[in-house]
Amino acid sequence: MRLWFCSSVLLLAILQEVTTGPACRISEYPCRNGRCIRLNGYCDGLDDCGDLSDEPPYCTVCNRTYYGDVSKTYDLKVNKPLETRLPFLCHLTFTANGQSHGDIVQLIFDDFKVGRYEPAALDGCPDGYMQLSELGRPFTGGSWCGSSSGPAAYYSETSTVTVSIKLFASPQLPFQFKLRYRFVSRREAVVRFGSPAAPLERGQVAPGTYCTRQFEECYRKSCRLQSPNYPGMYPRNVSCYWSLRQKVVPTCKHAMIAVRQEAAHKMHMKRSITVAGLNKTARALRAWRDCTGERDHLIFYDGGSTNDPVLAKYCGGDWLPRVVSRGPEMLVAFHSSPFSIPLHSPPSHSPLRGFELDVDVIFTDSDSYDYSRESLKCEFELNATSSDGDEIWTGRGRRGEIVSPRHSLPPNTTCTYKFNGFPGDIVWVSFVSYMHRALLVGENAHALLPNNSSGVCSTRLRISDGSNMLEDKCDEAPKLCDHSALSNATRTTRPCTLLESYLSSGKTLIIQHHTEDGTALHPASFKLKYEFVDVRLGGESWPDDDRGGTCHRVFKSIQHGEVTGPRNTFLFGRGGAKDLHCVYRIEAKENERVRLILNNASFGFNPTCETNTDSHSTRPLCDYYPNSRIAELSIWELPWRDLRMPRACICDNSSLSSKPMVFLSASHILELHYTAKDMNISEDFTVLNFHATFELVRVPDCPRKQRLRGYGGDIKLTNPPIDRSEMLCAGLPWLIEARHNRSLFLLSWGAFLPLKPRYDEPMRCPTSNRILIYSGRPPKLIKALCPAEPGAKPLAVHVFSEEWWGEDSTSIQKRPPNFLVEWISNEAGLAAFSWLEISRSRSSLLQQLQVPVNASVNETDFECMHRCPELDACISPELWCDGKENCPSGWDESEAQCGATSRLLTSLPGAALAAAVAVAASLILLLCLTLHRLRARRRRKLAKKKLLTGPRLLDPGYNS
Repeated sequence: MRLWFCSSVLLLAILQEVTTGPACRISEYPCRNGRCIRLNGYCDGLDDCGDLSDEPPYCTVCNRTYYGDVSKTYDLKVNKPLETRLPFLCHLTFTANGQSHGDIVQLIFDDFKVGRYEPAALDGCPDGYMQLSELGRPFTGGSWCGSSSGPAAYYSETSTVTVSIKLFASPQLPFQFKLRYRFVSRREAVVRFGSPAAPLERGQVAPGTYCTRQFEECYRKSCRLQSPNYPGMYPRNVSCYWSLRQKVVPTCKHAMIAVRQEAAHKMHMKRSITVAGLNKTARALRAWRDCTGERDHLIFYDGGSTNDPVLAKYCGGDWLPRVVSRGPEMLVAFHSSPFSIPLHSPPSHSPLRGFELDVDVIFTDSDSYDYSRESLKCEFELNATSSDGDEIWTGRGRRGEIVSPRHSLPPNTTCTYKFNGFPGDIVWVSFVSYMHRALLVGENAHALLPNNSSGVCSTRLRISDGSNMLEDKCDEAPKLCDHSALSNATRTTRPCTLLESYLSSGKTLIIQHHTEDGTALHPASFKLKYEFVDVRLGGESWPDDDRGGTCHRVFKSIQHGEVTGPRNTFLFGRGGAKDLHCVYRIEAKENERVRLILNNASFGFNPTCETNTDSHSTRPLCDYYPNSRIAELSIWELPWRDLRMPRACICDNSSLSSKPMVFLSASHILELHYTAKDMNISEDFTVLNFHATFELVRVPDCPRKQRLRGYGGDIKLTNPPIDRSEMLCAGLPWLIEARHNRSLFLLSWGAFLPLKPRYDEPMRCPTSNRILIYSGRPPKLIKALCPAEPGAKPLAVHVFSEEWWGEDSTSIQKRPPNFLVEWISNEAGLAAFSWLEISRSRSSLLQQLQVPVNASVNETDFECMHRCPELDACISPELWCDGKENCPSGWDESEAQCGATSRLLTSLPGAALAAAVAVAASLILLLCLTLHRLRARRRRKLAKKKLLTGPRLLDPGYNS
């Protein structure tokens, strides 16, 4: 019992002493006096604690675990062990504890002199070495030894890495070991993992392996083949196998895997150690016979196993030429030597170590000529089809793209491309890219060929049109349109120009591309686009007095014909244009109308628009998705030459797939507008096109004037038409135009409907008839009215022109307001509308402009004499008391404004009123004649008296 009590007291004392002061973080060392210092401050020869508790006797930095904080750098030094302590073993463990303590570990070896490095010996590190191991990864057993100058960086793949230093009994060898370590968060490691917005795909690690990874579907991801522990130095004695596979291949397509790296700072591999170049990375390409046993090397297999043919064996250089497999699988193997000196980073070069390879998946048609089908023969022949044939829409007959065989070709191979155009065609060829590099120089210039093969062209390109040699390049690039190769999903490049391409003088063009060393040793590849350009355009030229585009055409004096989209490549994105807008105008003569039939149309591979039916006019309209480009075929009618009315819009590829659309114009002129904006360089007339036919039909013209100007009027709308003129004018809108500085008011009866109702929302209108009201130029729909019986005051609706409310007050200065009223009659019905030319009173105008009014001024000075109070608008004096109610309330014909006599007169029949006017005029005429005769008689008397007596100037009677 007493022993237990003493033990308890002692334990409490120890706990009290230990828990004195605040607790230290995991990245700090707790001093005995309660202070907290960095973990690397322990046993660094400095009294960081102040009580020497961090410098106990016989302390060592070995066999400890070190933590730290993100964005802080720590240093650590291992002193040379005493001779009596040899052999010497030291373990340094570094752990990134997550969050503020990081996710991976960065080690920077500043001083490294550990043992000797013997590259030719079986045991390359006989006197001592350093080894690295990571938690959760197999131990590779590779070692670093020797002397290295300059920093060498290492980035862990996991959260914990252990540095093991082992020295044998060789005390005479110098020993220096000093490093810095940091803890990096995954978010900051953008070189390895990419940015959060554009992450890199590094593959799936095979279980039980250190670095073997599997990559699939790299056409959807940014796949990168990274050396182990990239961007730092990679482990020794490691073998990595990266399996690249494209499992999903579209029907009638062929997939190939391409691996390459053009950036020199991403290609650092250990070279063989020589006396002249110890511990340095080679600046020239090393391949095939240069890849000796102590070299780290990459092997590319044309397939998924090591039994497949070897495409290339690479062991160092500033870049990796593109290596492409014939099929959808490739195996890349990486082997590092068991022993080496740490790869340091010279100050003038990139601090990155290891390598990173870019992976691309190339899709091509399975029956195309993008890859060679025979090993000893490489010939391709391309025959054009007629531009009037149906084969033009397949994309193979008139235009296309050609790439050189993307897999590695054997040495001494010539690929020949023959272009045979249709009579009248001109072949247009532009090289998007061309890569040719002499990677092996000097005595190894032809590494796999006899020595007597030197002096010939490694690559040769010849272009001719049958009679003229257009180009002959030996180890040089042709004219390039290489900027288009930079195009990707997030970046668009400008199209090729004629100065960056070749044009044949006839219908034939021949391209020959020869490689002497094979593309595995001497990469040479190209990508070109070809086109059999058809510059024909139908119809006639656009009138000179009307400004038109390049593809604006007019069809007139033709009873029937066809209209197709342009086929001139230079009008599309692939030919240099950004936007396409073609207008085709079909003009009929008097007493004729246009009957148009749309047979088909295409708006790209994936149109971002749907063609739906307008719920008001039952016409097709275009509904675009958010943030989508415009690609559409619209039909416009010109009731008057200065006004276009939209009649239909088609924007998807399925609207015309089942049956064509037929349109009959109500006027003499019909226009087709084909528009495609923001075209990319791959788009042309094969994906952006349409086809239509037309004929002129004999129909009498509308005898009624439907373009109105004046003070006001009434229009009645009926269906079915009540007479022949109504029938001939069906489909033509009413155009109401105001004078300058005037506005328009429209009165009708019914209920307003949403302009764009939802398709799942039931339409609350008992009839399918509509009154559509447009305004502006081009006309814009502002109101959709469900018509009701005319004259029903509870259902009266008012429409003002836009500038009346100040919405478009500036446009009235340029063009007077107008209303375009269209009667959509789908069933029997009756409707009407009235219109007025109105203006604001001075007080109303000042109030709208927010101008203060002087209270001392008479209010009548700010009002107009003829004002509709319910509209707060002034109308023409001609409409005031004219016997017709023009104001909606009838104020202009009220007794207070016109009086009882006026109302009596206006209430009389027209014949009685005319008779009364005639009688009054006769009485006035009789009175005037009587007065005239009396005055003439008096003048004669005065003249007779003057002759008898002479003039008396002072006589007041004479002067009268």
